[in-house]
Amino acid sequence: MKRFEFQNSVRHANVFANLFSLMLDANIPDIALERDKTVKKLLDKFRLDLDDEKAISYLKDLIDSSIGAIVPQFYDYLHNWSLAFR
Repeated sequence: MKRFEFQNSVRHANVFANLFSLMLDANIPDIALERDKTVKKLLDKFRLDLDDEKAISYLKDLIDSSIGAIVPQFYDYLHNWSLAFR
């Protein structure tokens, strides 16, 4: 099912790009940081240059490498720890 969802998202990449370009004027910090590169970076993440099989393989590898990343796990640990003391 996830495969279909990713392929469907890629097919609608232009909709996501349009939404992000509309949000540029909203002064959202992470989007407004590099206004001229935001939409291009988003489209680069969809890997429109690859066929479906290669794009899915790329996404799977990206997810696998992200799962083992230490920094997000440490951040989650600190976040949960701070919530415990509220």
